[in-house]
Amino acid sequence: MESFAGGADTLVARCEHLPFSRIDDSIIAIDREQGYCFAMNLTSARVWELISTPVRISSLCDSLCAEFAVDPDTCRRDLLSILTEMKENGLVKEAN
Repeated sequence: MESFAGGADTLVARCEHLPFSRIDDSIIAIDREQGYCFAMNLTSARVWELISTPVRISSLCDSLCAEFAVDPDTCRRDLLSILTEMKENGLVKEAN
């Protein structure tokens, strides 16, 4: 499992080469190079929207806590899980 070297201070952004479309509360991203289609639920779709430009993981967590009924510890754990899965699949990257 990949992780983020800077922890909560890590800047993350989505990879630009992936076209995506919103369908209701979900987002579908297509990796033509790898031949994969990724479906994101409401929470993952919101993360995807928030990382359109580089943002710190801690700021993402703050935004998500304000929008969803979730405590900071649960949010941080779930967010790291979502971002790690996205990173492993080439959807997000650590930004500088």
